[in-house]
Amino acid sequence: MKRTMRPKLTPMVLFYALFDVAGMVIFATGGAWFKTGKDLFVPNFPGNAFEAGLAIVVGIALMVWAAAQVLREMLKQPRDGDDRP
Repeated sequence: MKRTMRPKLTPMVLFYALFDVAGMVIFATGGAWFKTGKDLFVPNFPGNAFEAGLAIVVGIALMVWAAAQVLREMLKQPRDGDDRP
């Protein structure tokens, strides 16, 4: 039976995963303001609809960028049958 290798959690993958979590928090902050009209974590942020919308857009962009970086790091890892060390 052929065994597949699992991807390894490298420091760079963890680093980009932290950016992904930050994007989720920023996104949730903007979304919570639209739902409740109140700030979630940081007092007085977002203070208006523009800041909440900007937080949502920035959060999504940060999550997409971080996920792409995690995938890039995973593709750098050697796979079963690779000649790379």
